[in-house]
Amino acid sequence: MDEARDVTMSDVPNGEEAPFGLSSNEWKFYQYVRNSPKGVKFTDRPDGMDVQEAYLAMNALLKKNTLEVIVLNGENMLKAIDLRDAEKASKLNDDARLVYNAIRAAGNTGIWTKDLKKKTNLHTIVLNRTLKSLEQKHEIKAVKHVKYPTRKIYMLFNVTPSSEVTGGAWYTDQELDVDFIESLKTACLKYIMSRSFPRIEGVPDAVFGADHEHYPTAAEVRRFITESRISSIDLSVKDITSLLDVLVYDGVVEKKLPFMVGMDDFSDDEDEGDDASIQWSYKAVRKAATRLPIEALTETPCGKCPVFSFCVEDGPISPITCEYFNTWLDW
Repeated sequence: MDEARDVTMSDVPNGEEAPFGLSSNEWKFYQYVRNSPKGVKFTDRPDGMDVQEAYLAMNALLKKNTLEVIVLNGENMLKAIDLRDAEKASKLNDDARLVYNAIRAAGNTGIWTKDLKKKTNLHTIVLNRTLKSLEQKHEIKAVKHVKYPTRKIYMLFNVTPSSEVTGGAWYTDQELDVDFIESLKTACLKYIMSRSFPRIEGVPDAVFGADHEHYPTAAEVRRFITESRISSIDLSVKDITSLLDVLVYDGVVEKKLPFMVGMDDFSDDEDEGDDASIQWSYKAVRKAATRLPIEALTETPCGKCPVFSFCVEDGPISPITCEYFNTWLDW
């Protein structure tokens, strides 16, 4: 029977052994723990299993490395280990098993050798020898972290590093691909501009009405990039959103809520912008070709003075001692 196969108790025929050589009680307890991704308490047990049976099954599974103890909210919990990983660990010696399980627990973010040494409490020579042996057996691999290029990060051999480690779509060989980012920014801006202003012959400065609700979202921009084959990399909506945020910071694009298009982007809820469920739309900012005529009143210091209400004759702030006036007159 395939030990790695995802089965239930009903899948194991009567008279046959459960996967990984587990007894029926051990298999039942393992399934119970595995069905709880966050883990189970030491006092929890499957229905129909008494305390002694649960205790014996739990200890047997811990010895076979099919369960591990984790700390969640300050409480020790039991969590199931994939039977394929448990089988590999069971064939290793004590030091290798300790290192393998620590690396497995780190998942796709990997673990730094310094943290690995603290976790396993192995001597540096023993740890390095064990890591080299596991690498040669293709059980683990060393990867480069874009944020910490000098650190050696380890993860299981068949695990794909997370975007936090590789840098995601914006990095090539652990280097920020500036040319790729700039080309995508230009393409996104052109597409948003084509959707931001109406094309009316003879009216170069035409704009949509306040009720216009068809400015593009990040998902629409992503679809445009994909269909245009501008990028050979499959970019996610999150990737496109981060790119559009750069355009917003550059001041060439503004974010708008679909139901508030044409109005000021205003909300009493300061955390609203962090809500991933909100489908923001994006509108290009049209820069004026020429500067508006200067009005003398608005250009004088008094017209925009931050302490105008305190300015009185013979006071601490007065027209005679005004530093803004001096700057204005010198200009």
